[in-house]
Amino acid sequence: MFIRYYTKNGVEYACLQSSSRIKDEISSKYGGNLGRVIDKEKGIFKNRKRGYYRYTIEDGYSEASAKDVAIAEERQNGPEPEERSYGNERMPIDFGDAFFLDWYMKELNLTNIVRDLIPHDADTVMSLLFYKVLTDQKASMHALTWWRGNYASMLFPLANLKSQHISLVLEDLGSEQIQHQFFDHYISLLYGKNGATGILIDSTGIPNATKMQVTQLSNHNGDINVEVRLIYVIDRKNGMPIYFRYVQGNIIDVSTLITTFNEMKQYGIDISYAIMDAGYFSEENVRELFENGVPFITRLAPNRVLFKEVVGNNNESISDLQSARYAVNYGGRLVYLKRVARRLYDHDIYVFIGIDAVSHNAQSAKTMLRYLSDGIDPDEIDRQMMRLGLFVIVSSEALSTEEVLPLYYTRQQVEQVFDVTKNYADILPIRVDNEMTFRGHLLLCFIATAILQRLQSALLAKRKKGDKVNIFEAFMQLRNQKCKVFDKALVPYEPCREDNEIYRMFNLNPPKLIEREDERSEN
Repeated sequence: MFIRYYTKNGVEYACLQSSSRIKDEISSKYGGNLGRVIDKEKGIFKNRKRGYYRYTIEDGYSEASAKDVAIAEERQNGPEPEERSYGNERMPIDFGDAFFLDWYMKELNLTNIVRDLIPHDADTVMSLLFYKVLTDQKASMHALTWWRGNYASMLFPLANLKSQHISLVLEDLGSEQIQHQFFDHYISLLYGKNGATGILIDSTGIPNATKMQVTQLSNHNGDINVEVRLIYVIDRKNGMPIYFRYVQGNIIDVSTLITTFNEMKQYGIDISYAIMDAGYFSEENVRELFENGVPFITRLAPNRVLFKEVVGNNNESISDLQSARYAVNYGGRLVYLKRVARRLYDHDIYVFIGIDAVSHNAQSAKTMLRYLSDGIDPDEIDRQMMRLGLFVIVSSEALSTEEVLPLYYTRQQVEQVFDVTKNYADILPIRVDNEMTFRGHLLLCFIATAILQRLQSALLAKRKKGDKVNIFEAFMQLRNQKCKVFDKALVPYEPCREDNEIYRMFNLNPPKLIEREDERSEN
């Protein structure tokens, strides 16, 4: 057995091969792929199955040290454009934002979970995560430039942020094994041995022009896009994202619910309540929820048979709806709400027929004028006018009319999470060329979203009345606190008043001096 080296597209690879002589002929036998050659002298390789590892004919397979991998990658890719040794002093770097995020991730007990995903490339993974959280939608091709001028380069000195290597790391993060590992630890961190108290579920489109199989033409509520559908599951009490999965863009929401629940069960998530958008209502889903003893609440789309039945062809159920007996004060907003018991798919359910007075009144004049100009019969106009602002909510439990709206509209937390994902966690635009890399990108965005969502909730709880600081503004402000870099230590600048206000919210005292990690390790 010997190692055969070969070059493909300018990259050196290796495989195992054996040869034997039969009479005058020599035959070769393939013994397995070793992958990309990282360090031929030390026998360090990388492939999708094993990641970085060592292999020699004498000793077989063994683990490659992070130091050897970093040195080999550095030697293979060439020196950085600027050396890491800058004499006694170098230009100041951004400090406060990365210092705070590093502290906050440790407070959340997330640091080790993320570092353990790809141990031999932990610094690269952490740097990419910090880049997503701390910057505003910059392509990963700029990550190296950001890293050089940020405290993240001191926290994660072994990071390799060259574009080709970032793609390899994202591809590794996209593996099923790593994603299973992450959710096992993450869900355990959120709940311990207890299940989720209740979940919100919804999907959003991820438009892209890639050639991945999952990118398909989507028609979602009349909005047509070429996209992937991303499904998020949220804890309804604390707004934290619990789980994500994605499906082809042409798959409709209603067909994804049972599969999503079944995947969550494999991680030990015990769903005690489900709050869903109208797109998830179907006979199959309702029966599944009842059979599994999961209470639920969902809005009902107007095209559903049940909607038409409970409202009535001639508005029988809503003819007296705008009456004081059905009036409900929902956060200062007037809503008329009537509860009706029904039998559906062999189970008792409760249908809440409602009219939002503000929406009804806002549409009345404009709608009436349009109907009059179209010459519609007055009786038909009256029937249509009664339906303005009309909505129907279905619940498996006999909630009171005062309870149902606050419970259902916790769904807004899903929209908030999607807003964080798209506007702060850099999920768009998609800049990947295969599904494995796409999966890794989604995982990093999910982790970034979880951090940002928890931090945003903490800021809302801690800020003073009248303050409007949000997560983006907080990191922008903290970025202005710089630090000087010396051979043996970092010296952070004094935080200004705005920096101190953020630090005080979290009872955090920024350091005056930080010894260089490489100096401490040598002593």
